[in-house]
This record gives sequence, C-alpha cells and structure tokens, in this order.
Amino acid sequence: MKYIIMALTVMLAAMLFLLEVSKTQATTVDINEIIFEDAQGNIVYHEHVASGASLEGFQLPEGPQRAGYVFVGWSGELPEYMPHADLVYVAIYLEQVLSLNVAI
Repeated sequence: MKYIIMALTVMLAAMLFLLEVSKTQATTVDINEIIFEDAQGNIVYHEHVASGASLEGFQLPEGPQRAGYVFVGWSGELPEYMPHADLVYVAIYLEQVLSLNVAI
C-alpha cells in the first residue's frame, strides 16, 4: 500500500509539473471585430478577425441602400493588419439632387 501511495504521489507531481509547463507554452489569441454600419448605426456586416492577421484579402461589403442617396464608400481604409481593437466603418452617402430645367 505504501508503494502505491508513493507512486500516485509521484504521478500527481509529474502531472502538475506538466500542466505548469503547458501553461507557459500556451499562447492567447485576441479576437476583434470589423463592423460596417449604415447611416443610422445599424450593423450591415461584421466579422471576427484575430489581432495581427493580414487583411489583404478582406472583401468590403456592398454599400447599403438609402432612399435619395448614393453610396460612395466607407468611412476609412482597412489597415494592412488587424489591430488589437475593434474597427467600425460607417457608410458615406451623397444626396441625389434631381434638377429639371424646363423651358416654357
């Protein structure tokens, strides 16, 4: 019985040591969000991206429709790599003005 308790104690110590070594080798990944909003603040599209990931192939969503306005783009440019923070882009519009010059 004495040898079994000693063997279990050694195994427990080895497992705790392995657990501590594993913790030091573990890495964390920060996940942040890219958010695209319309003019009213409604989320049109969002995606979760790991911090430091390349945004080279990221496709911008299509612009949301707004009556009487033309979508011209998003409020900023994407960085080359995802920062350690959320990114929020807002749709930019130009008002459509229809001018009729009618000669009588």
